[in-house]
Amino acid sequence: TAIAAAYMNIPLAHTMGGEVTGTIDESIRHAVTKLAHVHFPANKLAAERILKMGESPETVHVVGCPRIDLVAEILRTDATDGLQAFMDREGVGVPIDINKPFLLVSQHPVTTEYGAGERQIEETLEALQLLKMPTIMLWPNVDAGSEDVARGMRKFREKHHPNIHFYKNFPVEMFIRLIDRAAVLIGNSSAHIREGEFIGAPAVNIGSRQAGRERGANIMDVGYDRHEIVEAVRRQLAHGRYPSQHIYGDGQAGPRIADILATGVLRVQKQLIY
Repeated sequence: TAIAAAYMNIPLAHTMGGEVTGTIDESIRHAVTKLAHVHFPANKLAAERILKMGESPETVHVVGCPRIDLVAEILRTDATDGLQAFMDREGVGVPIDINKPFLLVSQHPVTTEYGAGERQIEETLEALQLLKMPTIMLWPNVDAGSEDVARGMRKFREKHHPNIHFYKNFPVEMFIRLIDRAAVLIGNSSAHIREGEFIGAPAVNIGSRQAGRERGANIMDVGYDRHEIVEAVRRQLAHGRYPSQHIYGDGQAGPRIADILATGVLRVQKQLIY
């Protein structure tokens, strides 16, 4: 989309640019920044990185993350109609009562560590076995290496009878409500950092997938080691909920973006500003 827009002289707006992470996303994100004509980073640090890439200050607007807008909207009500029924109907594994403490696990492959996914997920699964808590676990996304992660999960499920219910995915609203209810989030999903810090959900971030991304007080970072994971989860269980933070916005990014696009002048000719 970004390349096509550039060649067709269609102004391109880029949200959530200037952030640092692991995986191929790091390269793609910055490449899109150089093709974009107006930038809507989530925070000041991301904006500073965009400016260091030679983008014009008049095109860079700190607005927050649109994903946080959705979280704020969902959490304005405490409606959970149909959530337990969905949990009981979908997926495979032991039933999970969402009104009792549970762990929420989402671990994806790291594209720059291709081939290591099975070993990495094994450590997480062994940690869950040691923790012996009701667990909701998502299958990995489709990034390169997902087959390794999925293979590790299938092997584990065949050998053990874990206290885990496996799901392919959730509707966005249900996923946000599960983050809000979970005792601890575990894995390497950006949702634990973005949505998690806004909600105040305790989280254990595993490995390098989110390396360099700004994180709130709710995050504990660990390596691919079952004992590290167990220790961090127990510490987070003891700590409980964190105060909400606004590192990635306050839930009002959408109106800010709309106002800038409606009133600003967009130019398709770009030049380095050094």
